[in-house]
Amino acid sequence: MNALVLLALGGAVFLLLFWLRLRRRWIEPWRELEELVHSVVAGQNPRKFLMTGNPRANALGLALEKFNARQTELERAATHGNTSLQNVLGALPDGLVLVDQQRRIQLMNPHFQRLFRLAEEARGIGLLEIVRDAAVDRAVAGALESGELRREPVTLGRELETRRELEVTAVPFVTGQNGTSNAVVLFRDVTQVRRVEEMRRDFVANVSHELRTPLSIFRGYLETLLDDPQQPHDELVRILEVMDRHAERLTLLVEDILSLARLETPGARLDRSEIYLPDFLGGILRDWEKRLGTKLLQATLDAPDDLPIISADEHRLQEVIYNLLDNAVKYSQPEGKIRLLASRAGETMRISVSDDGVGIPPRDLPRIFERFYRAEKARSRQIGGTGLGLSIVKHIAQLHGGHVEAASEPGRGTTISMVVPLRPPLEEDEADEKTQPQFQFRV
Repeated sequence: MNALVLLALGGAVFLLLFWLRLRRRWIEPWRELEELVHSVVAGQNPRKFLMTGNPRANALGLALEKFNARQTELERAATHGNTSLQNVLGALPDGLVLVDQQRRIQLMNPHFQRLFRLAEEARGIGLLEIVRDAAVDRAVAGALESGELRREPVTLGRELETRRELEVTAVPFVTGQNGTSNAVVLFRDVTQVRRVEEMRRDFVANVSHELRTPLSIFRGYLETLLDDPQQPHDELVRILEVMDRHAERLTLLVEDILSLARLETPGARLDRSEIYLPDFLGGILRDWEKRLGTKLLQATLDAPDDLPIISADEHRLQEVIYNLLDNAVKYSQPEGKIRLLASRAGETMRISVSDDGVGIPPRDLPRIFERFYRAEKARSRQIGGTGLGLSIVKHIAQLHGGHVEAASEPGRGTTISMVVPLRPPLEEDEADEKTQPQFQFRV
């Protein structure tokens, strides 16, 4: 009996030891390996990779460790590459979209979203739905079909103030083994370029017109004098007076063009000095008394005595006031009123010239500071002037670090203002000097 009990007990102990060994060598390692695989697939960081109970399981665990490290490295590289791509796309000054064969948007950059006022990315949407220009859609379709680059001009908006001129370039490329065609579409804003080109054409046309008129008059009267040198005295005086008047007009035109060219030169500098505006503006009005008297105009100065002294180029500032007063006198009715005002506005000084003359139509007001632009061309030419005065005023204000403003109401008058900072902006030389490292030596 005792032998049977001992035998049974021994058998039980053997079975228990066998089970423990079996569990430690075969069951637990493979279960841990299964948990390890699930953790790697889920993208989690496993507690361990070493399987001590089973060499085969341990080898698989070490292989999974290498796989996980490689996967982590690839994910890090992919994240870095995606971040770099987003940074590059975000830094592009042009709108960019990537479209597939069906011209559906797959990728876009922030500038494209701003151009077309998209609140969020529009992936999967047809390009035509966003751009709403059939010419662009045809250009992209043609590029995808032919495999060649296509360009197309686009105009966004119709109002002059908000109109944007774009140049669209579709660049096709093939991806994948099956030769799938995609295209990168660039939207370049060329509004400023077009405006500069238009201003250049207008400038050439206007200069040619301004020169042609007096030169034609000179030629006509010279031919008259050559044909009949013995002109009556009164007629000769009249001819010479006309020629002198147009010679003065040509001189003013050339002087204004040269002045504008000097102001637009990148290295243009100001000869600054301390200016007390009440005395400075009062002296200008006294110089203009005779000119104002020819039309019986009443001029007043509103410049408080407590105005701070400003730092400005006296010659250039005088040129601004002369141009503004000249316009005010030309467009004022006889016995009208002209007001010269100077006032402080925060850290800036505002200098304005107002009149109660004919005024400027609202459609022309945004363009009066363009070179040669005239609100009423026929009347302006009749009155005289080169058409460059307000453009010169704008450039002088910008050179001082300020800007110009205009307000007008037809039939009620016009106010032109120049706003400049009280403290001059840092000059380039001074800025460079301040950014250089400073060294001090002590003896």
